[in-house]
Amino acid sequence: MRLASALLLILPVVAACGDNDSGTPDTGAPPTGAIAATVSHYDYTLDLDTLAAHATITATVTTAGDCFALPFRGASLAATSVTLNGVAAGSAHVADKTLTACGAGYAVGATLTVDADLAIARATLAPSQVGFSTEKDAQHNTYYYLVSWVGGCDQFAPCDNRPDQFATYTFHVAHSAGLVVRCPGAIDESTPTLTTCDFTFPGGPTYSTFGLIASDAWTQTDKGMFGSVHVTVYDRASTGIAAKLDTAFHDGYIKFMESTFGPYPYGRELRVLTAPTYWNGFEHPGNIVLADTLAKQKEGYTDSLAHTLDHEMTHMWAGDQTTITGLYDFAWKEAMAEYLPFTYESAQSIASGEATAAVWKRDAAQAVYSPVPDDAPALIDFYGDVYGAGPLILFRQIEVLYSRDKVIAALKTLLGKQRAVSVDEVVAALSTSTGEDLTAYAHAWLHGTGTPDWPRFQLTFTPAAGSGATSTLVVHQSNQGKGVRGCAFHVTIFGANAGESSELLVDTFHHGPDQTIDVPTPAFTVVGTTVDPHNECLVFAPLATPAPQPRLWIAPARAPSRHAL
Repeated sequence: MRLASALLLILPVVAACGDNDSGTPDTGAPPTGAIAATVSHYDYTLDLDTLAAHATITATVTTAGDCFALPFRGASLAATSVTLNGVAAGSAHVADKTLTACGAGYAVGATLTVDADLAIARATLAPSQVGFSTEKDAQHNTYYYLVSWVGGCDQFAPCDNRPDQFATYTFHVAHSAGLVVRCPGAIDESTPTLTTCDFTFPGGPTYSTFGLIASDAWTQTDKGMFGSVHVTVYDRASTGIAAKLDTAFHDGYIKFMESTFGPYPYGRELRVLTAPTYWNGFEHPGNIVLADTLAKQKEGYTDSLAHTLDHEMTHMWAGDQTTITGLYDFAWKEAMAEYLPFTYESAQSIASGEATAAVWKRDAAQAVYSPVPDDAPALIDFYGDVYGAGPLILFRQIEVLYSRDKVIAALKTLLGKQRAVSVDEVVAALSTSTGEDLTAYAHAWLHGTGTPDWPRFQLTFTPAAGSGATSTLVVHQSNQGKGVRGCAFHVTIFGANAGESSELLVDTFHHGPDQTIDVPTPAFTVVGTTVDPHNECLVFAPLATPAPQPRLWIAPARAPSRHAL
């Protein structure tokens, strides 16, 4: 099917301050030089058969000039089709992954609209699905998926790909009759071969909002209300996902999120769509895409499907409404999307919460990069290392030191409003809430170059020498040369028989990596000790790194081991 000729794509161009067609003031010489502008809206037309596209970008000029540049690394662009405010660009070229279009000159405050015809590539960022791809499920049904990710919207159109930018979006998707297309915003399917999605909420970040998915294999299942949100699952029965989702459980979670962080940001509708995806989940505003294997996954979580859906719903607040400032702030949004479901899970079942924390620690033990890597790797190389270490360092370890209430109080100051937040701002909020300057803590735990070497603790128990004497436990970090990082964690002293154990809390943040602790002499003979049985901190016994296991985030596409974004 060819792109409908009536669908027009426009790229940001400066609107006039004066009253002539170019947007140039009527008096004085037109401005020259590089234009700076804030993009407010993307209007995007795509034909799923031909991959022909048209983009219209609307922006407001903040620095006057006559040449506007936006990141663009798409497959092709017809330079002669580029217009600025409806007028053919005097020049337009793509170089160094940037489209530069020059026109008559535009003043500060003018509205800029750029239109361009282009074609997108059927290509992805290996091994992920970032880009545009078609996939087949186990029954050979075809799925079309366009996904941006952080810094990725310029694959599809000229686009301000900075992660801290918000915009509104309109998608016009031409497709075969019978194909169901979903993208962020209100859906218009009045024409059987054209679906329009109109995202008019205050704004969505390009990394997650610039995306769409389509299939003719879905059955729609009404799952009722999760909090104030009506949920529809787009699924096929063989996955078992729609049947397994527990409305009461997720209703409780969304009520917790809404009562704590404010209303669901994207109206009164949430669409959950299943597909053969690389990742377990992706958080397009109002549209969550889940891997179609989730109902059958056994990854260490008590319920991988329930945890992943709560993770992605958390992103509606933490990641979409409140987004990241820059690439190396990626850790906080994934840490929040793990931690907040953990708090809900553990309130329902301590064992369920501890299972989630065990997954974090297992993944963190195999991290190649620090959560905020000072060696500045590409996102595809480091992103998976934040899912285990991030929630442990930023939130789990802090709640053990101070309290969960103080962590939640800090998060309440960050979420619930449209804004961009950095890791440093998250740390500052935690410092204010706890009353402790956590700057040095965060630098020690979050930052680093190369593979992190988490603290390893040797425990030496010495029984009392005589009646009435006190036993001692010597705590020693054996790899202090790799860095001293303090936290609080329990240790277990145990005997040979069932039920012979006792626990005590060790605080190396306030009391240092070397301690001798008086311990009431137990009524049993101590035969061993355990470091951190509840997965409260990134500490390990010497030479006791867990045996390598598949990381949830890096397995091959559609394998059972992938993380949720």
